[in-house]
Amino acid sequence: MIVENHLTLWNQVTLNIMNVQRSMHPIDENSHTYELSYSTLLYTIRGRARLMVDGVEHQMGNGYVFHAGSGSVLTILDITDHLEYYAIQYNASLPQPCSPDLLQLMTSTEPFEIHYGFVVSHPARLLLSLSRMEQEWARPEAMAKLQVKSWFYQFICELMGELQQQQLEQASPDLVLQAARYMDEHYADPITADTLAALLNCSPRTIQRMFNKRLELGPIDYLMQIRIDKAKELLSRTNEGLKDISEAIGYMDSYYFSRLFKRYTGVSPSTYRDSMQHARRTEVENMDVNAFNWEAVDRENQGSSDPLHAAIRRSLRSIIHLKGEVVLQHRPEKIAVLDPQFLDHMLALGEQPAGSVMVTGDLTGYPEYLMGKLRKFQPLGTLDEPDLDALRDLEPDLIICTEFQKNIYESLTYIAPTIMLERNRDWRETLRIFGRILGKKHEAEQVLQQYKHKISGLKSSLATKLHGQSVTLIRPRENSIRLHTSVHRTAAILYRDLGLYPPKLAVDRKRTSSLISLDGLPELDADHYFLLTDHKCKAWSDEIQTTTTWKSLRAVQHHQIYHAKASIWIAYYGPIALNQVVDQVAEVFLDAK
Repeated sequence: MIVENHLTLWNQVTLNIMNVQRSMHPIDENSHTYELSYSTLLYTIRGRARLMVDGVEHQMGNGYVFHAGSGSVLTILDITDHLEYYAIQYNASLPQPCSPDLLQLMTSTEPFEIHYGFVVSHPARLLLSLSRMEQEWARPEAMAKLQVKSWFYQFICELMGELQQQQLEQASPDLVLQAARYMDEHYADPITADTLAALLNCSPRTIQRMFNKRLELGPIDYLMQIRIDKAKELLSRTNEGLKDISEAIGYMDSYYFSRLFKRYTGVSPSTYRDSMQHARRTEVENMDVNAFNWEAVDRENQGSSDPLHAAIRRSLRSIIHLKGEVVLQHRPEKIAVLDPQFLDHMLALGEQPAGSVMVTGDLTGYPEYLMGKLRKFQPLGTLDEPDLDALRDLEPDLIICTEFQKNIYESLTYIAPTIMLERNRDWRETLRIFGRILGKKHEAEQVLQQYKHKISGLKSSLATKLHGQSVTLIRPRENSIRLHTSVHRTAAILYRDLGLYPPKLAVDRKRTSSLISLDGLPELDADHYFLLTDHKCKAWSDEIQTTTTWKSLRAVQHHQIYHAKASIWIAYYGPIALNQVVDQVAEVFLDAK
């Protein structure tokens, strides 16, 4: 809106005042709808309500002025405080004939038809004009009507001056900013969407929609981020107990707070505190470097036109990992992964790595089941020995490694920001972290929901089919047999997700596996065996299956041994691989193909 253009046209038009009215509405849940026959100016003297004009929402409050064109449909609703306002209806047109330039300016500017609204800074002069207009409009004399027009022009002059003073702002009161500031100051208080709506005189649905549009998250999600940020500060800088920290940020239930903290950050509060302390002790500057970048962005944005830059900054991806915390200010485009299982997570989210290591000793080097999905990427050595020169040449935006690379972690941080994830972390949590990194949290949740839906149907079908028969997972390794126990991450798919029963020897709460001899197999005595094999131990696996001990097993005699690829079941612990594991179980027991 260019105020000078408006002033030019106001100086040229023929003006007729059609009505001057002062209206009042008590607190009311009903709506009041009007179809405007003329251009209209509203000025709120007091009270609060929502104003809908042609489907666009505004907030009426003290000192709020709004302009609407003829033919507009205006609805006042949700009056939460006694509402009083002026309404001036007028008709303005250019005298004929007039210059083509003036006609063109009228067409392009449409000052009497456009919608705009804002809160005035100096209401006294505007109120004086409105009060005089009301008084004169009540009188029948022609002189009074001329006086009305005179005071109306005075009102327009003051209005245009306000627009110039406010740098041409055409917005209603910034509800998102007001709500954000309130939560910043009162984060420890009980706050709900209803609380915010009552404070701002709008509906909970309105504040939710406005937050989502402005920040891409809801008001309660924003509040949670504030509280988590405060908790992180207290955890890293004090020795306060979890209960005290929880209460200090607004959560009376410390157990609920712990679950919320882990869901949001990916780690428990105690793990976060240990991580921050370890980062300082070892003088690994990963977290501090990113904190410096954070402050630099803050200084850079202090002159920003959007006062919510701090709130927007809060919604940046903050990733807590084994070596501290990294704040990703931008979505990384070139990601190097130093564990091939992360290929699975990225591909499941429709993303490609820029580079990856391979598994030492694997014939193909990379997951065979993923090769059809992978496009061109840079080989970066092996899982055990990443090629740092190749990594430097790649110039990644982000490196993702595991504790396998703890001895070279500091070297990695000199190449690019580096996140160290726990290799044996539950694949669901890892996928959520990748969702945060890639800006695909919604897609990650979709993958998890699809998996949940799949196993929920299978679980009951398997229970009906197997009637409590035991299932075990073994892997021939170096002249012995590895039994994967009930807490092993893949065995947990069988026992926890699919509800299958482990044999007694496979039940363990601490060890993920145990070694048993060939002669000890009969003691295991499971009804069904998944036999995991790979090329490295294929000879030993083949030899075992020729022995009398093996052939005497009840499961062998009943043809209840099922061969499976160790690479998919064990090595590549991601959603694509584990869906294949579940599919194989369904195929074995339910003939599902």
